[in-house]
Amino acid sequence: MQINFNNKAQELVKTGLKELASKDFVAGLYAHKATLWKSEEEHTKIINNSLGWTEVYNWTLDHLNEVKDFATSVKDTYKNVVLMGMGGSSLAPEVLRVLFGKKEGWPTLIVLDSTNPDWVFKVRKQIDPAKTLFIFASKSGGTVEPSSQFAYFYGEVCAAKVANPGDNFIAITDPGTGLEALAREKKFRKIFLNKADIGGRFSALSFFGMVPAALSGIDIEPILKSAKAFGDSVKNGTNKAPLELGSLMGEGFLNKKDKLTLLMPRKIDTFGLWIEQLVAESTGKENCGVVPVAGEALHKDFAYQQDRIFVHINFNSEDNLKLKEVCLGLENNHPVCQVEMADLNAIGEQFLLWEIATASCGAIMKINPFDQPNVQAAKTLAKGILEELSKGNKDPQAEAPLLLSENLQGKITLDTLGKNILNLVKPGDYIALLAYLNETKEVDATLKDIREKLLTSSKAAVLFGYGPRYLHSTGQLHKGDGGKGIFVILSAQPEEEVSIPQQPYTFGDLVSAQALADFKALTQKGRRVIKIHLKKPVLEALIKLNNLF
Repeated sequence: MQINFNNKAQELVKTGLKELASKDFVAGLYAHKATLWKSEEEHTKIINNSLGWTEVYNWTLDHLNEVKDFATSVKDTYKNVVLMGMGGSSLAPEVLRVLFGKKEGWPTLIVLDSTNPDWVFKVRKQIDPAKTLFIFASKSGGTVEPSSQFAYFYGEVCAAKVANPGDNFIAITDPGTGLEALAREKKFRKIFLNKADIGGRFSALSFFGMVPAALSGIDIEPILKSAKAFGDSVKNGTNKAPLELGSLMGEGFLNKKDKLTLLMPRKIDTFGLWIEQLVAESTGKENCGVVPVAGEALHKDFAYQQDRIFVHINFNSEDNLKLKEVCLGLENNHPVCQVEMADLNAIGEQFLLWEIATASCGAIMKINPFDQPNVQAAKTLAKGILEELSKGNKDPQAEAPLLLSENLQGKITLDTLGKNILNLVKPGDYIALLAYLNETKEVDATLKDIREKLLTSSKAAVLFGYGPRYLHSTGQLHKGDGGKGIFVILSAQPEEEVSIPQQPYTFGDLVSAQALADFKALTQKGRRVIKIHLKKPVLEALIKLNNLF
């Protein structure tokens, strides 16, 4: 792998490498030395159980035949494989699904990482439950999203009169979880027990990333061997690429260049979502954070603020030449890094590059990159909203057309929304557009248009995420950083409602509770938050909203 830096980036890299050398970072990383990041016991306990990812490719290669043999044994039995997961359990498989595409003669992989009822129902319409293998993927085993998805689809398999419904399910989880117990009780076809000392966002090269890929016919062996060759070169000291990238990120933050802008060819743009999750959840805490900007429209001649760093993944695709031209236009004013990606199998070394870079960035920032201290707040609030709903007490704020955090009262109206948001933006701020909507081509295009308008009018970095997916990635950054975000949350009436078996609430209730809970969690942290609830038909309401920007 080649990684190149322009002059402005080299200045940051040089300083960061000195800091990492003073810590003997590489030796400490592979010795699993927690004090590279923190010395307090509450942190070292977490870190000591979070470093299994550093050489997990060896572990997964040891289990390669088990994975490949199972994939081969079921390939002719099922037409589809549906992954029910969230965050670290779903994003790596989604990257691999998009990169490698449909494999002839193998089941189609569908990644479901939403509780939006329209999204759930869309997947249901695509499949025959009797001819579908469902993957229940959860490190903890208790994540509400895949648990709700499982309850629904298990009911659909039973309704299809499958003799042994458990045959249509496999589990990927840590040893000793409630999911392992459930899988044994329901007689799942297979249980893949992962290494327990790996956090979800660092699990791409473990069972969580590799099993779904293998089940869809992707040859995972060259991906793992790519990672191994790269990892071995880092460990023996001949490859400093991840330390250089981590130095750029860490020193960039320390020098008020905290917006890590990812320039990705369309062929691999989904990889940006995985990087976004990894960097945001790992660094967004203790009132600081590197802000990853993925999927933002690029402009060759644009007055980007001076809080930006640009990283271009140089992959041979039809639009890569345009990205190179953009980089050339940026080099005089911003730190720019170019990372070479030789072919699709090199995604293995890319996963590891960014994992080590993020860990080294955390060491420079003097934070613990392996915890997520602010994620639980929204989960707890959502649970409370659902408990009240179960008693017949619906929160009146859930469907309010406009909700504002206290610090925005009197500053925002729907009629002048775009202008109002621009008045809030200060140097160094970012805007986050967060949509609890069904992802369709039309919805996606309209949201991209809103994002583009916000970017060109404010000149601030604009983040975008579908909820509840983002709660498990940038959600930590939103609540853990220094309060630089302006948040626009969109919820909506579902076009279709879907019940959750054994629960007194629906998927519509669940996703509504998650959107409202995040509004409340952000408000409690003193963030500037706007929540807009769209009536159906949702696309029509969204287009009207777009006209306000």
